Amino acid sequence: MNKQRGVALIVVLLIIAIVAVIASNVTARNQISMRRTMNLAQYDQGYWYALSAEELARKVLKQDLDDSEGKVHLQQYWALANVVFPVQGGEIAGKISDMRACFNLNALSVASKEVENGQPQLPLAAKQFKALLVALGVDDFGAERLTHTLKDYLDEDTVTSPFGAEDAEYESRPSPYRAANTLMNHKSELRAVIGFNEEVYRNLSPYVCAIPGNDRQLLNVNTLKVEQAALLVGMLDGQVSVGEAESIINQRPSEGFDNLDEFWQLTGAKPDDKLKSSIVLDSKFFLLEAGSKLDDRIFRLDSVLARTGGNQMDTLTRQYGGQQ
Repeated sequence: MNKQRGVALIVVLLIIAIVAVIASNVTARNQISMRRTMNLAQYDQGYWYALSAEELARKVLKQDLDDSEGKVHLQQYWALANVVFPVQGGEIAGKISDMRACFNLNALSVASKEVENGQPQLPLAAKQFKALLVALGVDDFGAERLTHTLKDYLDEDTVTSPFGAEDAEYESRPSPYRAANTLMNHKSELRAVIGFNEEVYRNLSPYVCAIPGNDRQLLNVNTLKVEQAALLVGMLDGQVSVGEAESIINQRPSEGFDNLDEFWQLTGAKPDDKLKSSIVLDSKFFLLEAGSKLDDRIFRLDSVLARTGGNQMDTLTRQYGGQQ
């Protein structure tokens, strides 16, 4: 009898242990499920908060453009920095930048119609890009090589230009792929182009962008910042130095130039008609970098906004999580 009672006690203890383990697992799974549900709810809330920032950006831009009389400059409301709005459970922040105050990489996709010594000449945008690279410290040969490889990566044909690279070069790499032969949606795609290593990309990144579906390079000199002086050097095809470009930007009126003649008088450059046509005082594309914070969680949204009729703003693309 004593032996049977001992066995019964062990069985009871085993049952209690098994029940305790099962209860512990059920509790742990319930906690994970609750946490997952809370994370999804906070993600959705952060998403809608970020979209509200986009809607606010649309309204601010429309109001500024309605009041601008054909100018876009850095004294308008859209250009305010460090704008933070408190919301229930967190906050929303955002920054708007002019995408006519950077070099549109897609402009290098345009084919040249001019020929010299049997070879197509570099189009104006490619010359300006090369001058930008030189202004950033790249040697002349290196700048020309990078310009040709980027042009080949973007243009529609599969003909390799001098110092360029097409499918054969990309397919021979350790991880083979092909040239895009189409426009970029984000400047980070530049890292896939031969020659644009991490050092080159980080050096170039503050000066470039990729406007989805657009292959024109126009620079709004009213929204250009002093730290982007090298971009102005490139746009003027190296006719001014970086120091001179900084001086031009510093002499700009607080609400921007009223007309382009004021700008050209400051530069002392001798532009042809094509070069003149690449400098403007207004803008059509803007980049919104929005973020919402709930507790310690951050949701990021980058939206490219395009100006349409009646100064309305359409969303061209949205990217979540942030890009560098």
